[in-house]
Amino acid sequence: MAAAGWYPDPAGAPGVYRWFDGNDWTDQTTGSPGGGGDGGNGSGGGRGPGRIILGGIVVVLLGALVVWLVLRQNDDNGSYAQPDNNSSTPTVSAWNEKSKTPSAGSSTVKCPQGTTSQASPTSDGRLHSGDISVARISDWEDQNLIMPWVRQINSQTDTVYTGNPGWMSVSGVGQLATADGFSNTKDAARMMTECFASSQYYSGFTGSKVISQKEFDRNGHAGWWIRSEIYVSMSNLPQVKGDVVDVVVMNTGRSDFFGVYFNSATIGDSARQKLVDRARESIQVG
Repeated sequence: MAAAGWYPDPAGAPGVYRWFDGNDWTDQTTGSPGGGGDGGNGSGGGRGPGRIILGGIVVVLLGALVVWLVLRQNDDNGSYAQPDNNSSTPTVSAWNEKSKTPSAGSSTVKCPQGTTSQASPTSDGRLHSGDISVARISDWEDQNLIMPWVRQINSQTDTVYTGNPGWMSVSGVGQLATADGFSNTKDAARMMTECFASSQYYSGFTGSKVISQKEFDRNGHAGWWIRSEIYVSMSNLPQVKGDVVDVVVMNTGRSDFFGVYFNSATIGDSARQKLVDRARESIQVG
């Protein structure tokens, strides 16, 4: 997971961008992310939010010109432009402006943009949230990630490579609210996987692939587990090919949310892979 730059404020404030330093969200915000952040040039090479906004303005102006010409032509012919009666909801890309074209699944998911929240810490050696818990990983740092579509996050991270940006592995639990569109464990696991892949944590995103998916039951509660590989390309970390990501969504009997466990380990990192596998297998409901 990476990369330093300006991104839409994960707290949901409209028109506000927050600096992500490659490992953590900072307190630095701006309304115009064209400039760089502390100690870097913002989004690094490639397209930045400023260029994207400028490009969007150009597209809007060109679109307005085309519409004006069409209406004028129709008016000259004594007829009016017909309204668009298509009521279907369009699909939109998730919010990683810097990524290359993602896979078909990631390009069509719309990630909820609610207000993220953090779970209270516990002292029993486990991470708790969403009415599920998992064993903490020894020597990993307690660091709650910010994912706007996950509530009550309780997570750990471990630094794999330092730098700007750096790279880390994660293990955590949280809630997926039914009010945000998560309707069942299978679809929720798919949505979580796609949102995770296309988020700013993978701004070098080049594609993803589902490796396996199957039922995952604990304590008489049904769940769904998806394992995928997320691929990246970063000039400063050419040795990093991406992550192996697990998402497990559990039906805990609550009608307002599902419990979710998620982890990531760098592709080829067998030591950390064993640690997150052990954490996943420790999932308990209640």
